[in-house]
Amino acid sequence: MVTTLSFIAFKLSYSYDLKKLYSEYNFDFSVKQIIGFVLVFLLMFVNWGLETSKWKLLINKYEPIDFSNAFKAVLSGVTLSVITPNQIGDFMGRVVHLQVLNKIKGSLVTIIGHTAQVIITGILGTYALLTFVALIDIDIYFIWREIALVLLAFHILIIFLYIRFDLLYGLLNRIKWLHKFEKHFEVFKAYSKIELSKVILISFIRYSVFVIQYYILLQNFGVQIPFITCIAAIVAVFCVQSIIPSFILIEIGLRGASALFFFGEFSSNKIGILLSAYSLWMINMMLPALLGLFFIFQLKYKRTN
Repeated sequence: MVTTLSFIAFKLSYSYDLKKLYSEYNFDFSVKQIIGFVLVFLLMFVNWGLETSKWKLLINKYEPIDFSNAFKAVLSGVTLSVITPNQIGDFMGRVVHLQVLNKIKGSLVTIIGHTAQVIITGILGTYALLTFVALIDIDIYFIWREIALVLLAFHILIIFLYIRFDLLYGLLNRIKWLHKFEKHFEVFKAYSKIELSKVILISFIRYSVFVIQYYILLQNFGVQIPFITCIAAIVAVFCVQSIIPSFILIEIGLRGASALFFFGEFSSNKIGILLSAYSLWMINMMLPALLGLFFIFQLKYKRTN
């Protein structure tokens, strides 16, 4: 617990001169700015509420869990994800709250939910990246519609394969040496197309919340970019952040660097761009991580008494 708290404090206070950046920015604390920050903060609860609903939908197939306990599990996962590479601690943080479902199967169920979020991020991100490439490469510019149609067909196939997750079970079941793990990966055939479609939909809505939060923060920090261009840049940033491996000490730096790469093409407000990226990360990750830490401590206390 002490290690986790120390690490969170280190990231908040000393990583990448955050204190210096915030001190250099001239906050005017206008009504519009205050409302913006409050709205982003409230959307953080919407964000993790949607993730909780998604995980609860999947876990209830094996273990009934109310929203409150599911919320505690999700935020506990956030706590461990901020101190592990590529957020692998998220699985451990969630499954420790389960009473019936074994940890391996619980982790596989969690993977199903994560996969939906990755699919949404990847699909939308490829179109944003294609737009930016087309603006740079004239050859791509003249054929971007054809490329977009090919991508559309590919993305439809990906979504189809996701809602037919049972096909993965059939594939794994054909591998003889995996038969001893069948009791675990049978979760891949447990969900109907309607249930997995709901998971995809929740993931899309949650993604939209992230985009709205980012846009509000950019406006609050004075990063003035045309609306469509700004949304495309946000989507591109999310895509890059999702495909580049993030490690403990460089994750927040990666967020700043990717934000500067895309937004820097349209705005010279470097401080505003960095503060928007870091604020989004702290609001959506660090604050929930602190709350999740309390839930982990609470769970540990209950089990030792």
